[in-house]
Amino acid sequence: MNFNARTIDAVNDFSRFFLGQLDQLNTGLFLLVVPLFLIVVGAAAVALLAVAAAVTVVAAAIGVILMARRAINAAAARSSDRAVTT
Repeated sequence: MNFNARTIDAVNDFSRFFLGQLDQLNTGLFLLVVPLFLIVVGAAAVALLAVAAAVTVVAAAIGVILMARRAINAAAARSSDRAVTT
């Protein structure tokens, strides 16, 4: 996943805007909004980890399939070579 400078600037601007708005809230809302923000950020991090894990599992599965095909082809070639010589 590639992040360009524009994306990073947008995230920074959003965070600064959000934190700037928190200064204007009263204490009760502040105590409500900050945990919600942390939960949302945590959920986004967990989602990114889940996507990374899924990509890793798919890559491993493709690797296993390719190794199995190679082994099957090698066994078939050896079997056909042996059948010709006997």
